[in-house]
Amino acid sequence: VEVARLCAELGVAHLVNNAYGLQCTKIAALLSEAARVGRLDAFVQSTDKNFMVPVGGAVVASASEAFIDRVSTTYAGRASGSPVLDVLITLLGWGRQGYRALLKERKLLFEVFRTKLSELASRHGERVLLIPDNRISLAMTLDTIAETKPGPTFLGSMLFSRCCSGNRIVTGRGEKEVGGIRFRGYGAHCDTYPH
Repeated sequence: VEVARLCAELGVAHLVNNAYGLQCTKIAALLSEAARVGRLDAFVQSTDKNFMVPVGGAVVASASEAFIDRVSTTYAGRASGSPVLDVLITLLGWGRQGYRALLKERKLLFEVFRTKLSELASRHGERVLLIPDNRISLAMTLDTIAETKPGPTFLGSMLFSRCCSGNRIVTGRGEKEVGGIRFRGYGAHCDTYPH
């Protein structure tokens, strides 16, 4: 919301990557408030992450109908229509009550997952980071394997090979230069997260 106010004040475009956010009523409310009190040009959410359909689609949303009209005119029209059909069929199958039931179930399961992950972390000398405003994702330390071979990124490959998707291992050690700007702790949201 504060970023939206700043963007309005400075006349800077504001696009939100809302990849998983459609599932979270708090995030939806914050987006509404941001559009109301500041500048929020658009927000984009992945259809696979929010509607349980195959990867490949996205929803571009905006409070401005004119903005959506401009975006729709830039589409070249060569992509598959399958993602649209997948979402339509899924939403028709769920109906309003089914979708709301899934949102409620996700909230309950998030707390179960947090509890179980905390128990697992504790058994291995790790802990789940407390991020009170994040109701979408969880983060766990990997300090006990940080210096071992093959290292924490191997855990990510093990999870992936066991069909556990959506996880991401961030070592905080990578460095990368993008557009002349050097990023320490590349892949993380800040250079040195104090966990």
